[in-house]
Amino acid sequence: MKRRRALLIGLLLLALAALVAALWWSYRAPSGPASAPPPRISALKPAEIMRIRVRHGSDQIVIQRSGPDAPWHLTAPVDAPVDGPHLQAVLSLLETRARRRYAPGAIDEATTGLESPMLVVQFNAHAPIDIGGPGPSPGSRYVRTPHDLLLAVLPDLSGLQWRWTHWISPALVPRHRRLKKLVLPHFTLERDGHGGWRAQPADRRSAAAVAATAAAWQRARALTVVPADASRRRLARVTLVFAHGPPRHLDIIERGPNLILRDPKLGVDYHLAGNRIAPLLAIKHPGL
Repeated sequence: MKRRRALLIGLLLLALAALVAALWWSYRAPSGPASAPPPRISALKPAEIMRIRVRHGSDQIVIQRSGPDAPWHLTAPVDAPVDGPHLQAVLSLLETRARRRYAPGAIDEATTGLESPMLVVQFNAHAPIDIGGPGPSPGSRYVRTPHDLLLAVLPDLSGLQWRWTHWISPALVPRHRRLKKLVLPHFTLERDGHGGWRAQPADRRSAAAVAATAAAWQRARALTVVPADASRRRLARVTLVFAHGPPRHLDIIERGPNLILRDPKLGVDYHLAGNRIAPLLAIKHPGL
Protein backbone atom coordinates (compact mmCIF):
# COMPACT_ATOMS: atom_id res chain seq x y z
CA MET A 1 0.00 0.00 0.00
CA LYS A 2 2.81 2.39 0.91
CA ARG A 3 4.62 1.52 -2.32
CA ARG A 4 1.46 2.26 -4.37
CA ARG A 5 0.94 5.58 -2.65
CA ALA A 6 4.53 6.57 -3.27
CA LEU A 7 4.19 5.63 -6.94
CA LEU A 8 0.99 7.68 -7.26
CA ILE A 9 2.59 10.68 -5.63
CA GLY A 10 5.58 10.35 -7.96
CA LEU A 11 3.33 10.27 -11.01
CA LEU A 12 1.42 13.33 -9.81
CA LEU A 13 4.69 15.21 -9.25
CA LEU A 14 5.88 14.31 -12.75
CA ALA A 15 2.56 15.50 -14.24
CA LEU A 16 2.80 18.74 -12.29
CA ALA A 17 6.39 19.29 -13.45
CA ALA A 18 5.34 18.68 -17.07
CA LEU A 19 2.50 21.22 -16.71
CA VAL A 20 4.84 23.84 -15.23
CA ALA A 21 7.36 23.24 -18.04
CA ALA A 22 4.61 23.62 -20.68
CA LEU A 23 3.39 26.89 -19.16
CA TRP A 24 6.94 28.24 -18.95
CA TRP A 25 7.60 27.37 -22.59
CA SER A 26 4.38 28.99 -23.77
CA TYR A 27 5.34 32.29 -22.14
CA ARG A 28 8.90 32.05 -23.41
CA ALA A 29 7.98 31.27 -27.03
CA PRO A 30 7.75 34.31 -29.32
CA SER A 31 4.24 35.52 -30.16
CA GLY A 32 2.88 35.28 -33.68
CA PRO A 33 2.88 38.25 -36.04
CA ALA A 34 0.67 41.21 -35.00
CA SER A 35 -2.51 41.67 -36.98
CA ALA A 36 -2.24 44.36 -39.64
CA PRO A 37 -3.96 47.67 -38.84
CA PRO A 38 -6.96 48.69 -40.96
CA PRO A 39 -5.83 50.25 -44.23
CA ARG A 40 -5.86 53.87 -45.29
CA ILE A 41 -8.78 54.82 -47.50
CA SER A 42 -6.31 55.64 -50.27
CA ALA A 43 -2.63 54.79 -50.66
CA LEU A 44 -2.05 57.98 -52.69
CA LYS A 45 -0.15 60.93 -51.23
CA PRO A 46 -1.60 64.47 -51.35
CA ALA A 47 1.38 65.76 -53.37
CA GLU A 48 0.58 63.25 -56.13
CA ILE A 49 -2.95 64.55 -56.73
CA MET A 50 -3.46 66.98 -59.62
CA ARG A 51 -7.11 66.33 -60.42
CA ILE A 52 -10.16 65.44 -58.32
CA ARG A 53 -13.54 64.47 -59.70
CA VAL A 54 -16.52 64.38 -57.32
CA ARG A 55 -20.06 63.24 -58.05
CA HIS A 56 -23.00 64.13 -55.81
CA GLY A 57 -26.28 62.98 -57.27
CA SER A 58 -26.37 64.43 -60.78
CA ASP A 59 -23.77 67.11 -60.00
CA GLN A 60 -20.27 66.53 -61.40
CA ILE A 61 -17.45 68.62 -59.88
CA VAL A 62 -13.88 68.77 -61.14
CA ILE A 63 -11.01 70.45 -59.26
CA GLN A 64 -7.52 70.74 -60.73
CA ARG A 65 -4.10 72.24 -60.19
CA SER A 66 -1.08 72.53 -62.43
CA GLY A 67 1.55 71.29 -59.96
CA PRO A 68 2.20 70.21 -56.35
CA ASP A 69 2.65 73.83 -55.20
CA ALA A 70 0.00 75.40 -57.46
CA PRO A 71 -3.40 76.49 -56.09
CA TRP A 72 -6.49 74.36 -56.60
CA HIS A 73 -9.22 75.67 -58.90
CA LEU A 74 -12.75 74.59 -59.70
CA THR A 75 -12.96 73.81 -63.43
CA ALA A 76 -16.38 72.12 -63.78
CA PRO A 77 -19.26 72.72 -63.92
CA VAL A 78 -17.95 76.33 -63.84
CA ASP A 79 -14.51 77.92 -63.75
CA ALA A 80 -14.23 79.55 -60.31
CA PRO A 81 -12.18 79.67 -57.09
CA VAL A 82 -12.87 76.55 -55.03
CA ASP A 83 -14.31 76.56 -51.51
CA GLY A 84 -11.59 75.67 -48.99
CA PRO A 85 -13.59 73.49 -46.53
CA HIS A 86 -15.02 71.32 -49.32
CA LEU A 87 -11.60 70.84 -50.88
CA GLN A 88 -10.03 69.99 -47.51
CA ALA A 89 -12.82 67.52 -46.71
CA VAL A 90 -12.09 65.54 -49.89
CA LEU A 91 -8.30 65.71 -49.48
CA SER A 92 -8.62 64.41 -45.90
CA LEU A 93 -9.62 61.03 -47.37
CA LEU A 94 -6.00 60.54 -48.44
CA GLU A 95 -4.67 60.62 -44.88
CA THR A 96 -7.50 58.85 -43.07
CA ARG A 97 -7.06 55.31 -41.81
CA ALA A 98 -10.18 53.17 -41.52
CA ARG A 99 -11.47 52.07 -38.12
CA ARG A 100 -12.75 48.74 -39.40
CA ARG A 101 -12.40 46.60 -42.49
CA TYR A 102 -15.06 44.26 -43.84
CA ALA A 103 -15.19 41.84 -46.71
CA PRO A 104 -16.86 43.34 -49.79
CA GLY A 105 -20.60 42.76 -49.54
CA ALA A 106 -20.42 41.77 -45.85
CA ILE A 107 -23.02 44.44 -44.99
CA ASP A 108 -26.02 45.10 -47.21
CA GLU A 109 -26.07 48.39 -49.14
CA ALA A 110 -29.30 49.51 -47.47
CA THR A 111 -27.34 49.69 -44.19
CA THR A 112 -24.16 51.21 -45.60
CA GLY A 113 -25.92 53.74 -47.84
CA LEU A 114 -23.69 52.65 -50.71
CA GLU A 115 -26.58 51.73 -52.99
CA SER A 116 -26.68 55.47 -53.77
CA PRO A 117 -23.43 56.95 -52.36
CA MET A 118 -23.45 60.45 -50.90
CA LEU A 119 -20.20 61.17 -52.77
CA VAL A 120 -18.11 59.41 -55.38
CA VAL A 121 -14.53 60.70 -55.35
CA GLN A 122 -11.85 59.99 -57.95
CA PHE A 123 -8.23 61.10 -57.49
CA ASN A 124 -6.35 61.57 -60.76
CA ALA A 125 -7.37 58.62 -62.95
CA HIS A 126 -7.52 56.03 -60.16
CA ALA A 127 -10.55 53.92 -59.29
CA PRO A 128 -13.31 55.92 -57.57
CA ILE A 129 -14.03 55.81 -53.85
CA ASP A 130 -17.67 55.69 -52.71
CA ILE A 131 -18.70 57.53 -49.53
CA GLY A 132 -21.86 56.05 -48.06
CA GLY A 133 -24.12 56.70 -45.11
CA PRO A 134 -23.40 57.25 -41.41
CA GLY A 135 -21.83 54.41 -39.44
CA PRO A 136 -22.59 53.25 -35.90
CA SER A 137 -20.23 55.72 -34.19
CA PRO A 138 -20.34 59.56 -34.28
CA GLY A 139 -18.72 61.01 -37.40
CA SER A 140 -18.19 57.61 -39.01
CA ARG A 141 -19.23 56.64 -42.53
CA TYR A 142 -19.08 53.54 -44.67
CA VAL A 143 -16.55 53.76 -47.49
CA ARG A 144 -16.20 51.45 -50.47
CA THR A 145 -12.90 51.12 -52.30
CA PRO A 146 -12.15 48.73 -55.20
CA HIS A 147 -11.02 46.05 -52.72
CA ASP A 148 -12.62 46.77 -49.34
CA LEU A 149 -15.63 47.89 -47.42
CA LEU A 150 -14.41 50.22 -44.68
CA LEU A 151 -15.75 52.12 -41.71
CA ALA A 152 -13.91 55.44 -41.21
CA VAL A 153 -14.35 58.53 -39.08
CA LEU A 154 -14.64 61.51 -41.44
CA PRO A 155 -15.35 64.62 -39.33
CA ASP A 156 -14.45 67.02 -42.17
CA LEU A 157 -17.49 65.84 -44.12
CA SER A 158 -19.92 66.72 -41.33
CA GLY A 159 -22.00 69.86 -41.67
CA LEU A 160 -21.19 70.47 -45.34
CA GLN A 161 -23.66 70.62 -48.21
CA TRP A 162 -22.61 69.16 -51.53
CA ARG A 163 -24.51 70.80 -54.39
CA TRP A 164 -22.25 72.19 -57.12
CA THR A 165 -22.71 75.79 -55.98
CA HIS A 166 -21.34 74.92 -52.53
CA TRP A 167 -17.97 74.16 -54.15
CA ILE A 168 -17.62 77.80 -55.25
CA SER A 169 -15.69 79.98 -52.83
CA PRO A 170 -18.05 82.44 -51.08
CA ALA A 171 -15.38 85.16 -51.21
CA LEU A 172 -16.34 88.02 -53.53
CA VAL A 173 -12.67 88.81 -54.13
CA PRO A 174 -10.42 85.75 -54.66
CA ARG A 175 -7.70 85.47 -52.04
CA HIS A 176 -4.84 85.86 -54.53
CA ARG A 177 -6.27 88.95 -56.28
CA ARG A 178 -5.78 92.59 -55.26
CA LEU A 179 -8.43 95.21 -55.86
CA LYS A 180 -7.41 98.22 -57.92
CA LYS A 181 -10.76 99.88 -58.59
CA LEU A 182 -14.40 99.56 -57.50
CA VAL A 183 -17.27 100.87 -59.61
CA LEU A 184 -20.35 101.08 -57.37
CA PRO A 185 -23.82 102.36 -58.35
CA HIS A 186 -23.17 105.88 -56.95
CA PHE A 187 -19.42 105.95 -56.33
CA THR A 188 -16.17 104.93 -57.95
CA LEU A 189 -13.28 103.99 -55.69
CA GLU A 190 -9.74 103.85 -57.02
CA ARG A 191 -6.30 103.40 -55.54
CA ASP A 192 -4.20 106.56 -55.46
CA GLY A 193 -0.46 106.72 -56.00
CA HIS A 194 0.30 106.52 -52.26
CA GLY A 195 -1.27 103.16 -51.39
CA GLY A 196 -4.57 104.67 -50.27
CA TRP A 197 -8.00 105.05 -51.86
CA ARG A 198 -9.95 107.97 -53.29
CA ALA A 199 -13.62 108.22 -54.23
CA GLN A 200 -15.55 110.00 -56.95
CA PRO A 201 -17.60 112.12 -56.46
CA ALA A 202 -15.07 113.57 -54.02
CA ASP A 203 -15.79 115.14 -50.61
CA ARG A 204 -18.94 113.08 -50.02
CA ARG A 205 -17.31 110.42 -47.81
CA SER A 206 -14.28 110.53 -45.54
CA ALA A 207 -10.99 108.97 -46.61
CA ALA A 208 -11.27 106.51 -43.73
CA ALA A 209 -14.75 105.41 -44.88
CA VAL A 210 -13.51 104.98 -48.46
CA ALA A 211 -10.59 102.83 -47.29
CA ALA A 212 -12.92 100.82 -45.05
CA THR A 213 -15.22 100.14 -48.00
CA ALA A 214 -12.35 98.84 -50.13
CA ALA A 215 -11.24 96.61 -47.25
CA ALA A 216 -14.81 95.38 -46.75
CA TRP A 217 -14.96 94.25 -50.38
CA GLN A 218 -11.55 92.58 -50.14
CA ARG A 219 -12.73 90.35 -47.28
CA ALA A 220 -16.47 90.03 -48.08
CA ARG A 221 -17.89 86.50 -48.02
CA ALA A 222 -21.38 85.33 -48.84
CA LEU A 223 -23.44 83.35 -46.36
CA THR A 224 -24.34 80.98 -49.18
CA VAL A 225 -23.98 80.58 -52.94
CA VAL A 226 -27.00 79.30 -54.89
CA PRO A 227 -28.02 78.91 -58.54
CA ALA A 228 -29.12 82.24 -60.00
CA ASP A 229 -32.84 82.96 -59.74
CA ALA A 230 -33.64 83.81 -63.35
CA SER A 231 -37.01 85.32 -62.37
CA ARG A 232 -35.28 88.26 -60.65
CA ARG A 233 -33.71 91.08 -62.67
CA ARG A 234 -30.75 93.19 -61.70
CA LEU A 235 -31.17 96.55 -60.00
CA ALA A 236 -27.64 97.81 -60.67
CA ARG A 237 -24.14 96.55 -61.34
CA VAL A 238 -20.84 96.54 -59.45
CA THR A 239 -17.52 96.11 -61.27
CA LEU A 240 -14.39 94.91 -59.47
CA VAL A 241 -11.13 95.80 -61.24
CA PHE A 242 -7.99 93.97 -60.16
CA ALA A 243 -4.31 94.74 -60.41
CA HIS A 244 -3.95 91.67 -62.64
CA GLY A 245 -6.50 89.69 -64.61
CA PRO A 246 -9.94 90.47 -66.01
CA PRO A 247 -12.53 92.48 -64.03
CA ARG A 248 -15.46 90.86 -62.26
CA HIS A 249 -19.05 92.04 -62.78
CA LEU A 250 -21.63 91.49 -60.04
CA ASP A 251 -25.29 92.40 -60.50
CA ILE A 252 -27.25 93.70 -57.52
CA ILE A 253 -30.43 91.59 -57.36
CA GLU A 254 -31.66 92.61 -53.91
CA ARG A 255 -30.67 95.58 -51.78
CA GLY A 256 -32.91 94.99 -48.79
CA PRO A 257 -33.69 93.43 -46.46
CA ASN A 258 -30.70 91.30 -47.52
CA LEU A 259 -28.02 91.76 -50.14
CA ILE A 260 -27.97 89.46 -53.16
CA LEU A 261 -25.24 89.79 -55.78
CA ARG A 262 -25.21 87.77 -58.98
CA ASP A 263 -22.27 86.67 -61.08
CA PRO A 264 -23.87 86.37 -64.53
CA LYS A 265 -20.82 84.57 -65.88
CA LEU A 266 -21.05 81.79 -63.28
CA GLY A 267 -24.84 81.80 -63.09
CA VAL A 268 -24.90 81.99 -59.28
CA ASP A 269 -26.29 84.34 -56.64
CA TYR A 270 -24.27 85.31 -53.56
CA HIS A 271 -26.49 85.89 -50.51
CA LEU A 272 -25.10 88.27 -47.88
CA ALA A 273 -26.59 89.62 -44.67
CA GLY A 274 -28.43 92.93 -44.81
CA ASN A 275 -25.85 94.62 -42.60
CA ARG A 276 -23.38 94.38 -45.51
CA ILE A 277 -25.39 96.77 -47.71
CA ALA A 278 -24.14 100.05 -46.23
CA PRO A 279 -20.44 99.07 -45.89
CA LEU A 280 -20.23 97.59 -49.41
CA LEU A 281 -22.48 99.87 -51.46
CA ALA A 282 -22.99 103.17 -49.61
CA ILE A 283 -19.50 103.75 -48.07
CA LYS A 284 -21.13 103.96 -44.65
CA HIS A 285 -19.33 102.62 -41.61
CA PRO A 286 -20.11 103.17 -37.92
CA GLY A 287 -17.94 105.94 -36.51
CA LEU A 288 -16.41 106.94 -39.87
